[in-house]
Amino acid sequence: MKKRILAALFAAAMVASLTACGGGNDAATDTAAEATEETTEDAAATEETADAAGETKDLSELKLAFIVGTENDAFYQSVEEGIVAQCEALGIPKPTLADQQLDGNICSDLINNYVAAGYDAVALSANDPAGTMPAIQAANEQGVKIFTFDCTLDDEYMDQYVSFVGSNNYAGGVTAGEYIAEHAPEGSTVGCITYASAQSTRDRQAGFEETIQAAIDGGKDLTLIESQDADNDQAKASDIMQNLITQYGDDLSYIFVVGDPTGYGALASIQSAGASTKIVGFDAGQTACEYIADPEVGKIWEAEVAQNPVGIGSGIVDKIAEYFQTGAVAGEQKDLIECELVTAENVADYLE
Repeated sequence: MKKRILAALFAAAMVASLTACGGGNDAATDTAAEATEETTEDAAATEETADAAGETKDLSELKLAFIVGTENDAFYQSVEEGIVAQCEALGIPKPTLADQQLDGNICSDLINNYVAAGYDAVALSANDPAGTMPAIQAANEQGVKIFTFDCTLDDEYMDQYVSFVGSNNYAGGVTAGEYIAEHAPEGSTVGCITYASAQSTRDRQAGFEETIQAAIDGGKDLTLIESQDADNDQAKASDIMQNLITQYGDDLSYIFVVGDPTGYGALASIQSAGASTKIVGFDAGQTACEYIADPEVGKIWEAEVAQNPVGIGSGIVDKIAEYFQTGAVAGEQKDLIECELVTAENVADYLE
């Protein structure tokens, strides 16, 4: 860039010299002036590009923090495994791992603490997008880079984070809906126990509901009941399931649960009532996969939509590394990982 600036100064000097001496022709003067303008514009563009790119930093010097939804969940434990392994593989110092306990206030406090401690980047599962937004905005103002994984921020906040890595949750909901639409008896009722606070689970719910509705519109004789929110709480899910069994009885052929903890609550009520309702879950944690493989429990818990939590953990580390190596992250801002259907036929592949 110094060469461009010197060239611009030289060209400017030529113009001044020609004008002052009254020598040379107008064409020469115009050519020199044009050269000055073009070179100056090039230099300005180069400076603008440099300003747009982030500051690069050696990976061995990075100070990173990762905030998972809850460490009580096997899914997030696997995400942490992917984070730690990939940091080690890339020569990034041991990262700080934190548990927000699915609480936006705790997450905000953690973000604020990491900003004050001089971390280069904070990556979080945005389980409470609205609640954590003030802390995220404050981090951005201080130059701390924000990345998200698993649960991203709502689309209106896309300018507040660099990159997201997570499951294609909508497509996963579609997968669950397709399975239920195919296996539910004609004339039966189907439903969903959801978790309305997180974008990821809302996406799963939407994919499921729209797929079932499309099947109904296409001639499948099903009744889709309104989804109910268990707030990712096993006890609440159990109560909801009990109420649904009381209301619909054997007509309720399938329930889609947007996360395994919700499924555990639903399973308890189904077993207690001796109901015939079957479960399709989302996460494919070890416990859920063991249920599918079990000769008795598998008659209730029929299928799961499997995520790749280790891949999500390693993937967000890769995005952070790319950013600090190049000053930017190539490709789409949201890196979506496709999900797979787990049934009794392939569950052995998912059991440890």
